[in-house]
Amino acid sequence: MKKDKPRPYQFAKAINGDLEEAFNNLSFQIMKDGALSTREKTLIALACAVAVKCKQCIKAHEKKAQEEGCSREEILEAAAVAGQVRLGSGFTFASYLLEE
Repeated sequence: MKKDKPRPYQFAKAINGDLEEAFNNLSFQIMKDGALSTREKTLIALACAVAVKCKQCIKAHEKKAQEEGCSREEILEAAAVAGQVRLGSGFTFASYLLEE
């Protein structure tokens, strides 16, 4: 597998070249400036990558966040928020053990 494109794009292309283009267009539309800036969306994407435990996604979104001018502190705080959400969701599921 070539390393010039992220794996999701490679997979979409392997299925159908039009699917790769559609995936790329969808990603662009979602990540462009809107009510949230691309910079803010990039930090959200990084946090989501941490929450779903996707190492490749984390590295890709970290690189994009750096390109968007995010500081190391901002990147680490976004990751910490994701970790806290995962902790909270774990405690939520664990709380079902308290039911009688």
